[in-house]
Amino acid sequence: MNKRFPVLRSMTVVAALAASVLQAGCISPRSFVDPTIPKVSYEAVRPRPSPLALKLETEFQRNGQGMPRVTPTLRLDVERVLLKSGLVAPQDHDVPGGTIRVVVNNLADQGAAAAKGFGTGLTFGLVGTTVTDRYEMTVTVTRAGRSTQSTLVRHALHTAIGNTTLPEGIETMTTGEAFSRVVEQMLLRCLSDLQKSGQLAARPAPHDGLALPARAG
Repeated sequence: MNKRFPVLRSMTVVAALAASVLQAGCISPRSFVDPTIPKVSYEAVRPRPSPLALKLETEFQRNGQGMPRVTPTLRLDVERVLLKSGLVAPQDHDVPGGTIRVVVNNLADQGAAAAKGFGTGLTFGLVGTTVTDRYEMTVTVTRAGRSTQSTLVRHALHTAIGNTTLPEGIETMTTGEAFSRVVEQMLLRCLSDLQKSGQLAARPAPHDGLALPARAG
């Protein structure tokens, strides 16, 4: 079993639903990123000559309530995107450059999801269902005492459980992989927004200071 699975069950209502339904029979959940939302590539942001060293703060929420158990998993995904973007060298301690705070909120209707899962479980997957996990992200960058927050960005992942039809040509994956993709897409949009605002400009400002190397590991 994937060592991240207990965390994933907390991370999405879909994963928790799938775990309960799986106990009723051999049903493999198939997750996919919402295909109706335009994709964002890393070309949407311009890397800085020297990535800006910022203390990284992350928080995962469900319906506005913090879920500390999931936050470390979110942090790993956020660190990966920040490093690949070439904009920020995330740090785990206070640094002169400032901070970057990433908050992801899972907007979940747990009652509706549970009802769908119960029906699928009773039919042992012969009648399937598709459940949606919706997310929203905000990113706040604080530098030289000035804080700038990105626009609110939304995305979603869907999980098909049991015998149900998927959109033609859709790429399916595990729920954890789909969540990572959603985080990546939302974060790239937020970074692009903050770069346009000047807080993460491609060219360093006169008082930026030197960027510190990223934390190893």
